[in-house]
Parts: sequence; structure tokens; C-alpha cells
Amino acid sequence: MTLTLTRARECIERGFTKAQALGFKVAIAVVDEAGHLVACARMDGALWVTPEIARAKANAAAAFRATTQDLEERFSKGRQLFADNVATLGDYRFVFGRGAVPLVEQGQIVGAVGVSGVKSSEDAQIAKAGIAALGS
Repeated sequence: MTLTLTRARECIERGFTKAQALGFKVAIAVVDEAGHLVACARMDGALWVTPEIARAKANAAAAFRATTQDLEERFSKGRQLFADNVATLGDYRFVFGRGAVPLVEQGQIVGAVGVSGVKSSEDAQIAKAGIAALGS
């Protein structure tokens, strides 16, 4: 099962709808199960750096097969592998702060959605609204 561009755009649009309802300006990135970028968009008025952070959050969720909230909690409990919740591996960047969730279809992780632009708890709420497009 693969993540299509159409499905990725659905996730972004649902996330943007949630962000607008909350009064936030964000960027949303969608990656496939291997962390390859499928789609990314930044709302007008969101900070220029937010797309890169959103992608790094999505990369972490896809690579570790968990929400970045779970990863943030895991790494802050003494099992820290990475300093400051940020890491790189080759060309990939990972952010272990809240705001990304895996995309699951028929029990398989097919990618992840990452959000950046506001506090991590709101980023996570927007990411969850994005995956509602897939029924994850």
C-alpha cells in the first residue's frame, strides 16, 4: 500500500482547515513510510522555517513508527539517544517534539504527517485532524 499525492493533499487541507479554525498559521508536511517527501505546504503568514520543521517531525514519526509525542516522552525519560530532540542521519533530519503522527491504512504505516507553526500540543492536534482524512 502506498501513499498517493492526492491522499497527502487531503491530509494537508484537513490540517489547514483545523489550523484556520484555531486561528493558527502552520506548515504541514507529508512523507511516505521511508521519509520521502510526498507533499508540503505553508499557510500564508506562517514562519519561513516551519516547512523544514514539519518535515523533520514527519520523518521522525515515519522512521520510528510512532507519534512524535510518544518519541518525545520516550527520549525524555532517561533513554535519550539524541540531544535537544533534534537529530540528523545523512540527509534526513528528525525532530522529536510533538506535532507528527504516522499515517496508517489497513494496519500498515504508509507515511506520516508533521505540523509546525504553533505550540507542540496544537501542532499535534492539527496533525491528528490531517490524518482523519485517511481514517487513521
